[in-house]
Amino acid sequence: MQTIQFIPCEEFSSGTSLQGSIEASYNDLVRMFGKPAYEGIGDKVTTEFVIDYQVSDSEGESKYGTFTLYDWHFARNLNDDYAVTKWNVGGRSYDDSFAADLAQKIFEKTDDSLVYAKLHELEYEDTFIL
Repeated sequence: MQTIQFIPCEEFSSGTSLQGSIEASYNDLVRMFGKPAYEGIGDKVTTEFVIDYQVSDSEGESKYGTFTLYDWHFARNLNDDYAVTKWNVGGRSYDDSFAADLAQKIFEKTDDSLVYAKLHELEYEDTFIL
């Protein structure tokens, strides 16, 4: 059995590149991960979440990664936190995009915060190669 834990960061993560996308409202992302690492009028981005994650199995093996969620070209409607937005997923590998997809899938099932030392059990089809 594998578990995944999500840890929100307050700092930017350098060296990530586009790995995929998800659709969610700003409100849902705040409920999932807490406040974003960045909000403001930046270089083509107004909001960015930075999330570290750890996948572990029952044999003590672990994998670590980081993904970012950001509204490229100011896609987020700043006047409506409930509007669904296409968020780009930045990372260093496909696993980072997969972790973001899993976060959204877990949130849709639980409708609860994903952070604060919570371990989420992964279903067989959602496991990582460690």
